[in-house]
Amino acid sequence: MNRKFLMLCLCILPMQGFGAYDLTELKNRTNAELRTFTEITSMASNFKGLAPASPLGIWGFNAGVELTTLPHLALQVTDEDIELPKAFPRISVAKGLTPNFDIALSGMTAKIFPSELELPQELSNLFVYGGGLKYTVLREGIFPVSVGVRATYNRLKLPFFKSDTYGADVSLSRSLFLFPKVSVTPFAGVGYVSIHGEFNPSELSKYLQVSSKQAISDYRYFSGVSFNLFFLNMTGQFDFGNPKEANTISIKAGLQF
Repeated sequence: MNRKFLMLCLCILPMQGFGAYDLTELKNRTNAELRTFTEITSMASNFKGLAPASPLGIWGFNAGVELTTLPHLALQVTDEDIELPKAFPRISVAKGLTPNFDIALSGMTAKIFPSELELPQELSNLFVYGGGLKYTVLREGIFPVSVGVRATYNRLKLPFFKSDTYGADVSLSRSLFLFPKVSVTPFAGVGYVSIHGEFNPSELSKYLQVSSKQAISDYRYFSGVSFNLFFLNMTGQFDFGNPKEANTISIKAGLQF
């Protein structure tokens, strides 16, 4: 029984439970656990726009650091609780390409976690990156609200697992100017995500004939508010849907021109 087989067993099954299941029951449970891990971990780490529907403009630019809460079951690779931060950071940048078209990118690695936090070996090479393209169909000034559509992609990579998440969403927003160069912009939207997860081949699939690939699709919803104070920008966003275990809260702080 090699190390990969042991590691994947630890990822998805209580060691004391092997005697209680026949192979069929064990296979069904294993597939269910793999699917749950894929769904929650990929949803929680998915790229988030953290921006209203209104565009940055052709000269617009936004750069900052975002924090997203880490659900309890996300990245849980053993049955024992492991010490994980309450939130994980991502560096993000966004740039206006045309008056109505924006591009945004963000990413993170395990190396940016505090050195005193000892991550399990299976998470030591955690790498996440993603991006989105947003087109504002309706713009404020001409219409009462801004309406935007966005396409997104996100890659999560672990030593034993990787996932590609594709998404599309539509959102609307309305800017409220408190003073010149000071505004509050609430926004909300709905999106659809398609997750393609894959576990590294191991002895587990050989003995139990479980699928190493998982495909999941579902709707997600989000709402938030963006606050601009001259060149400073702060945005908060709540992402929710099914499953509720993957719900997250994100905050981004940075500069916007």
